[in-house]
Amino acid sequence: MNDEPNHLYLSRAEVRELVELVREIPDLAEDLAIARTRQGKLGSRGDYRMRRRPSEQPLPYNPAAAHAADHLHAVLVGWVRLVCEQRGLGYTSSTTTAGLSRWLDKNLIALAMTPGVESASREIGEAVRAATRVVCPPAVEVNLDPSMIDQARSRRLNASGIATLAKELGDEYRNLTVRRVQTLRDAGKIAPVPGPWAPDWPEMFVAGEVLDQHLAHPRRSRRKAASAARSRAA
Repeated sequence: MNDEPNHLYLSRAEVRELVELVREIPDLAEDLAIARTRQGKLGSRGDYRMRRRPSEQPLPYNPAAAHAADHLHAVLVGWVRLVCEQRGLGYTSSTTTAGLSRWLDKNLIALAMTPGVESASREIGEAVRAATRVVCPPAVEVNLDPSMIDQARSRRLNASGIATLAKELGDEYRNLTVRRVQTLRDAGKIAPVPGPWAPDWPEMFVAGEVLDQHLAHPRRSRRKAASAARSRAA
């Protein structure tokens, strides 16, 4: 092992891989936060409540999302602590998962100079992939009757309902999450149906319009976007 304190223990390619990983995490953490509470929201529907005893309460979180979020956070805490201890740095940033990942992004060179960093990509990558499987589960083949699809397209649903519907429509809609619906809405690609609604009611959308705009404006993967940015900078 090299005793030079400023020796990099990672190649340039390995540093770039880590950069891509940690820059995925803030958005992923937000998706996990949504997924973490979605089970509690779905559990409040009337048909479910009728099957529960009066003393029972719906789970306040999705256990799989909670576990993935906690594991990802713990992995980042471990690497931040190691860098601070080995490189004599102080940590004053946010202690959220997004804050930890942004700190690692800003201190990638210090991380690359830390003994033992060779396993960082594997550990962080495994935590990221586990979290991604929760927010974007692997696609399953679904054969729906065309009349059922037409009927679903005409329904008026909120963002959570559309995300739930999308899970039943096959691979091309597997990334149509609540956050994706909000992104399309913020970009002006979709608009809520007119009310009037109560101020605290969620916005409603025609499901078919959301499905069409999701396909018409594909979301670039974070890795592809990062690669394109590097190519333009080269």
